[in-house]
Amino acid sequence: MKSTAIANAIAKIAVVILLWPAGLLAAQNADSAAISKLLVQVKHHAALANDDAATLESYTRSNVSWKTHAKQLNLMKEHVNNLVTDAGQLKAMREDGSPGQQDAIDRITPLLPVITTHLTAMIEHLNANPNQIHMRSYRDYVDTNQRLISRTYKLIADQVNGKARARAD
Repeated sequence: MKSTAIANAIAKIAVVILLWPAGLLAAQNADSAAISKLLVQVKHHAALANDDAATLESYTRSNVSWKTHAKQLNLMKEHVNNLVTDAGQLKAMREDGSPGQQDAIDRITPLLPVITTHLTAMIEHLNANPNQIHMRSYRDYVDTNQRLISRTYKLIADQVNGKARARAD
């Protein structure tokens, strides 16, 4: 009798040990379709802003007018604003996402205030100095902005494409 009780206790412990990891996995959220869709939108807006930044950077090596620079900056501002809006929605939906989606959101959202602050400073600089688009100070703004947006786009693309998760594994 005693051996039966011990055997039952061991069996129960074995079942708990075997099922415990499965229970932990079940407690995690699965990928949210809404978050996945929004991440793709964020990637799209980041790609557009990245293209805008590259175009603006090319303008610093040409003789286009300050008005052309201003138009490109406004286009970039629109794309960055869309990116920030979508990222805000992602942040609000974070708890509904899988651990991988939560990680992506956590990596993306802190970068955006840096981009918006720098973009705002660049716009203000151009507004205050429209005839100095070939001066070093403006070109430095453009170059820094292009690097910030390019790195952010690459990080977002990696997150959306799952490369960051694959590297972590």
